[in-house]
Amino acid sequence: MLTPSSPLHSPLLALARRATAQIREASAQTAILWRTQAHPDILAWVPLAGAHPLDLLLGFVAPEHWISIGVSGAGSARALDGAGRLRPGPGLGQVFVTVLVDRSAATSTLIRRGEGEPTTVPEEPEGVVADACRRALGLPTTDPPCSTSELWALCWLDRLVEAACAGPPPSLRDWPSVASLHPAAGPTPQPCDPTALARASRVLGDAWPWSRLRAHPTDIDLPGLDLTPEVAQWMDDGMWARWLLAGLPTSEDLLASVHDLLAPDLAAAVTQVVNAC
Repeated sequence: MLTPSSPLHSPLLALARRATAQIREASAQTAILWRTQAHPDILAWVPLAGAHPLDLLLGFVAPEHWISIGVSGAGSARALDGAGRLRPGPGLGQVFVTVLVDRSAATSTLIRRGEGEPTTVPEEPEGVVADACRRALGLPTTDPPCSTSELWALCWLDRLVEAACAGPPPSLRDWPSVASLHPAAGPTPQPCDPTALARASRVLGDAWPWSRLRAHPTDIDLPGLDLTPEVAQWMDDGMWARWLLAGLPTSEDLLASVHDLLAPDLAAAVTQVVNAC
């Protein structure tokens, strides 16, 4: 399916508008889009029959003659935080979004709410799908957080919630049992207090930057993480960080669960560690 350009101010934006109209007319829920050096005024697209764009994009290297790549998809709009996770709160309604990324690093994003006309999004597209489009063209993504400390804290909180929900007998009765689940907690004895554990977590973050984690992806145990080392290397550090962080709930949600599940003094100690990291 081919989309000829139209004489609008931005050629990339014009192509995005025309493709969005055609994809919606075809009742496609998701689509991959691209254009080539030989036909820069034509945008090709193919429907994905309901598949998620990441099913195709992860690890994909676009041919050298491709000069743009993008995705279109329908869904419920939600705001993202800096790590690419969904922000809490009500959604933004049903939308249809088209994102295009060019080898020049130029981007074009259109969002259509309901049956209204598509509007331009001035901000750079965020999230792992936009990251995947950039990586398919060999472009860098936004820098990762300066430290992996947040990742280790989220891993710890997730483990605490899982252990607390495992059922009787309770396994998290005291500080040593709580501290032992932190990735920074080494062999016994465990860090003696929250200050010591926070210090150990910062040391772990310094010892394992995002680049080292990406070079050794099997060294981290995250729920739902199923990526080959080849895909991890296809990512860059920014996408890798956002991919890992987006795979876990927010610290706010996890801490709320910790306070519901643990004794008040232990939950307060956990919060102290997280805030110190």
